[in-house]
Amino acid sequence: MNEEENIDEMYSRFTSIVNELRSLGKIYSPCDRIRKILRCLPSMWRPMVTAITQAKDLNTLVLEDLIGTLRAHEVLLQEDKPMRKGKMIALKASQATQDNLDEISSQIKEKETEEEHIVQKEAEDELAPISKKIQRMMKRRNQIKKYFLTRRDNSKREVDKSQVTCFGCNKLGHYKNEMSTEQKKPKSSFQENCINDLGRS
Repeated sequence: MNEEENIDEMYSRFTSIVNELRSLGKIYSPCDRIRKILRCLPSMWRPMVTAITQAKDLNTLVLEDLIGTLRAHEVLLQEDKPMRKGKMIALKASQATQDNLDEISSQIKEKETEEEHIVQKEAEDELAPISKKIQRMMKRRNQIKKYFLTRRDNSKREVDKSQVTCFGCNKLGHYKNEMSTEQKKPKSSFQENCINDLGRS
């Protein structure tokens, strides 16, 4: 039996060899088969072989019972073995998975940054025409503001009132809103006629 082989593989190979030998005319008794199986086991099975030979009578032992006992012992050996190998495998696996996780997380971060750049670019492309329109509106507003401010400044300039004609009395030197209440009172047509007649005479 090889070190990496299990009991089932060894027993199936052993059975095929015994069957081939039987076809060639060599027949082994059950006791001979049990002895040959116990001899072919690896060195780590030596304590089990010693225990079986001491505890059981090999002449009356059934081959299937022996194989069942060996399988049960194999399970115990496998529980002891993977402790060392399993821990190392688990450490390697955890280290490998950690490396894989780091690589995956870096790839995810790269994809996220790429997606953020794409979204930002799309947003800028969408906002560019809007910002241009807003800039144009602001320019126009500023121009209109400047125009009205300059007009207001021009209107606020002091005007020489000596050349201003009042619309109320047609006299120079004041505006209609600056006239006194007596001047603003409309004269009756009779009074106007009288004044005009006096002025003629």
